[in-house]
Amino acid sequence: MKYIGFLLLLIAPFYSHAGGPNLPYSGDSLHKYYVELHYLYETGLTIHQQYDTSDRSQLKACQSEYGFISTRAKTLIGIANRLDHPDQKELISTGWAALGCIKCTTDVSLCDPIPATLEKVEKELLEARKNKSN
Repeated sequence: MKYIGFLLLLIAPFYSHAGGPNLPYSGDSLHKYYVELHYLYETGLTIHQQYDTSDRSQLKACQSEYGFISTRAKTLIGIANRLDHPDQKELISTGWAALGCIKCTTDVSLCDPIPATLEKVEKELLEARKNKSN
């Protein structure tokens, strides 16, 4: 019994910090968001240009080749949720648009809101870099 009590005393400090709300989450940043959104946008355009999804065989080929991309889009939405940004709702909304954009079964028009957000985020990143160098 003494050993269990001693073991609990050794382990307890590690549990008090596990998943604490005050710890930063894996380096999520606006830059990371931008890079992922840009990749998903380009991939979505490629999907919709490369495949005619009304043809069942092409739809299956598309899903086989690009099915994994939805995981990256869902991760993008998670990044947007964790960012402390004044336009967080817009970033989240654009993340959902990216998820629709990269699906083989959706219309290319779901990609439409992405370029405006990319441009806005890029300007913000460039401004931040310029302010950092000054």
